[in-house]
Amino acid sequence: MFGIKDVYPLKAQYRKGEPVRIAIEIDNRTGNEQALHMEVVVRELNRIVYSMLLDVKLDSKPVTTHVADLEPFMADFKGYGVDVALVGGDPALQWLSTSFDVVSDWRRSTRYGFLSDFHSKEEGDGQDVASLNKLHLNLVQFYDWMYRHNDLVPPQDVFTDLMGRELSLKVVKEKIGLCRRYGMKAIAYGAVYAASKAFYEEHPDWALYYSNGKVIDFIDIFCIMNISEQSPWHRHIIGEYRKAVERVGFDGIHMDTYGYPKTGFSRLGGELKLERLDGQFPALIDNTRRELEQSKDDICLIFNNVGNWPVDTVGAAAQDAIYVEVWKPYERYHHIREIIAWAQRHGGGKPVILAAYLAPFRLETEENIDKAHVSALLLSAVIFSHGAYHLLLGENGGVLTQGYYADYSVAGDAFMREIRNYYDFMVRYLHVLYDPTLRDVSMTHVEGDNLEYVFEDVPFSAYGEPGKVWTVVRENERYKLISFINLTGNAEDYWNRGKNRPDAQEQVKVRILMEREAKSVFLASPDAAMGRPRELEAVYEDGSRGKTLVVTIPVTHIWDLLVVEL
Repeated sequence: MFGIKDVYPLKAQYRKGEPVRIAIEIDNRTGNEQALHMEVVVRELNRIVYSMLLDVKLDSKPVTTHVADLEPFMADFKGYGVDVALVGGDPALQWLSTSFDVVSDWRRSTRYGFLSDFHSKEEGDGQDVASLNKLHLNLVQFYDWMYRHNDLVPPQDVFTDLMGRELSLKVVKEKIGLCRRYGMKAIAYGAVYAASKAFYEEHPDWALYYSNGKVIDFIDIFCIMNISEQSPWHRHIIGEYRKAVERVGFDGIHMDTYGYPKTGFSRLGGELKLERLDGQFPALIDNTRRELEQSKDDICLIFNNVGNWPVDTVGAAAQDAIYVEVWKPYERYHHIREIIAWAQRHGGGKPVILAAYLAPFRLETEENIDKAHVSALLLSAVIFSHGAYHLLLGENGGVLTQGYYADYSVAGDAFMREIRNYYDFMVRYLHVLYDPTLRDVSMTHVEGDNLEYVFEDVPFSAYGEPGKVWTVVRENERYKLISFINLTGNAEDYWNRGKNRPDAQEQVKVRILMEREAKSVFLASPDAAMGRPRELEAVYEDGSRGKTLVVTIPVTHIWDLLVVEL
């Protein structure tokens, strides 16, 4: 018996004009050499744009990897689906799908993952970065890779960090090289204002203080320093970022914050002064970019807006994405939509990344493990369907459950296959899901006197109520997109709790008021056929307010996407 075991691109992201290469892993359980025929089909939405036939010879090894070399694609920003099929073999393994994207600039799509294991025994192990590649993660945060928060580059190869972990600089550099091989940016973690207590004691006038005169600290380990341009710390930390780029080889910096303090008192020159950090972060970001661009072209900067603060003041700063770490009181699904909309409003077109960590994976047991999995699928659907990205996944099945990444949980193969389908889906339909001209009209074009979009034979909600199907409606001059996110079977809408698998909804009728006829209508789901598009029959009716397109969704899954191309 033989069949397709896995399919994935050899890079997390391809640049415009770069040859695309797809790896095809083939199981051969016969113990003999085999010859087989395969077809590789590339689709842009529901249209075939490229296909090729392959004659492959398998040796007697259990697994053979064949690489399909596709032609270069000349898109500036587009996702493609890849469907690979073979003739003969195990019927259950005769086809698999993946996806890839082609961009003129990586900033068009910023898919963020993490690495946090850099001990010496990791040397020579590239499986962690390879696993990130299969998720199409093109930005990788190297979390807590450094010696000290105020002294980033370690003095020798093997060292112990401030949290007591033994790490290897050689391994850090090796993983940076692996990221480059896969077309990923390696981003160094670097908190903007954290210093060791020893450093603070040497520079007490560089610190920030509470109104009661005590130095501001974080988890009783770090002291918070004054980031204002007048403070020597401002230049010091930027200098440390530059060392990380020049001496270690990083491609950019993840400028971390902790959400507090929002204000503090400085003591420069013995003068007590109130400092407001939301007004100081933009200068720190801009000055960091100016400094680092002297060392390396194409620098990446990510700044952490903890708890959605202060997006409105830093949105225009010289960072490459609007990154928000989500905490209470943003605890319900509709809060995720609010955060994304706020970031898009102030970001000036920058992509949006949410770091929303899932505690159910830390608390999972045999009884509730599937609820953890479903919580991740639903949250991914909510974030992706609103045009944002999610920092959740990392090395070798790592899932973030809280803010200290080194304590990540490890998910099993079943979940990783499911979540890979979601990331494949997000990349396959990238240029429609992340089209910046789309407007969210869910609350203005549905229900009440709004007949632009009508949903029948389904309990639905325009704002993610529990027990219903959330209809996320976005449109522009070219597309009408409707995401059906199935929250049935669940009595609450807290995104950071385990969820039941929803109940399938059958024969859902959709009526769409049309200004002109559709060019194509199709349905796709990461939960069905690995995201491949399914053409739907479109019927036109003469409604009370004009021509109406009527389609029927045969059955809903966790996330279904209806695409109407005008």
